[in-house]
Amino acid sequence: MPEITLDDLQYDDLHLRQNKRGYRSTEDSLILLYTIIKRLGFGYRGNAFEFGTGSGIISLLLAAKLKNITITAIEIQESLFELAKENIIHAGLEERIVLINADGRKIKEYFNPQKFDCAFSNPPFFPKNIGKHSLSKEKLYARHEMLSTMEDVLSAFDYLLKTQGTGFLIYPVARLEEFLEKVGLHSLMKLSRIQFFKDIKNQSGTWKSSQDELDLSKWTQKSKLFVAEIKKHL
Repeated sequence: MPEITLDDLQYDDLHLRQNKRGYRSTEDSLILLYTIIKRLGFGYRGNAFEFGTGSGIISLLLAAKLKNITITAIEIQESLFELAKENIIHAGLEERIVLINADGRKIKEYFNPQKFDCAFSNPPFFPKNIGKHSLSKEKLYARHEMLSTMEDVLSAFDYLLKTQGTGFLIYPVARLEEFLEKVGLHSLMKLSRIQFFKDIKNQSGTWKSSQDELDLSKWTQKSKLFVAEIKKHL
């Protein structure tokens, strides 16, 4: 049996079970969580979807902090799915977080279209053949696009979000140009803003859709990550 750690999330007595030598959540998850809450507000009421929940950290904290949100989260890796299930049960949030062991590439097999008000994902950061590959399959699949790609996540959002629904994704700044190109291929998905971060304590700046895309370049040299906010239109 893998060795499990129990990590204090420092909110409302929540704890996160994670594999000690497998994939472990990083500050990327907290940056995405911070941005979602900042943009939606604590009074937000709606039905949200998470593409690839891992051990469940974002859904757990989001459900704990936003009392009127319900979340459906999917996870393809069996080991992470089981951890997320335990974490949700121990947090007492199983009535507000529905967890499904599902492949995000086959989203139409699981859900009807336009089902969710909001969607979010901390997806694999690296293309399949880029960067150092971990010997741990759990880490490898969570960090590299072996089981889902950027296009898979965007297509899922496009299919699942209601009109005027909002999507949030986090990626390394190195993939910004690729991201802009892929979003542009989805006619119903409009980029509304991008927030840039050096790290969890330092936000570099914010680009809004009212600005020219050329203005994006001034933030890329100062940042490590970006969180994109997308709106679904008619």
